[in-house]
Amino acid sequence: MRAAVLCLVLAASTAGCSDTGSTGSADCSAQIRESGVVYTSYGTTRRDATRHVEADVAQCDDIGPDAGSVFPDDPGQVRTWVFDGYSPSDVLGVQYGRTVFGVFVADRLHPDVRERIYRELSDAEP
Repeated sequence: MRAAVLCLVLAASTAGCSDTGSTGSADCSAQIRESGVVYTSYGTTRRDATRHVEADVAQCDDIGPDAGSVFPDDPGQVRTWVFDGYSPSDVLGVQYGRTVFGVFVADRLHPDVRERIYRELSDAEP
């Protein structure tokens, strides 16, 4: 059930929002939050992962002056996963199906570091 909720939330956040020219629309990235740290989705990997804790799931608020991804007062939850060799404070996985994980990298990291982590995980063979 949680996977279905996450898929709906993530689908809405990536397909339902856009920043193509409208002042009132948002670019809603798929995001999760764990222990106060916000992580944004960078793509997927087939790398093995180990079960971790649950995290809050952001919703897409695509209308109004504060449009974008937001965490409601009572957010949905999703199970997270950790990748061997990477700190969960830097990157978490969210399982999509049986063998694919979404790669969520901490927003607090420098953009170059976020890109490097995703590149390493996406190119890695299990």
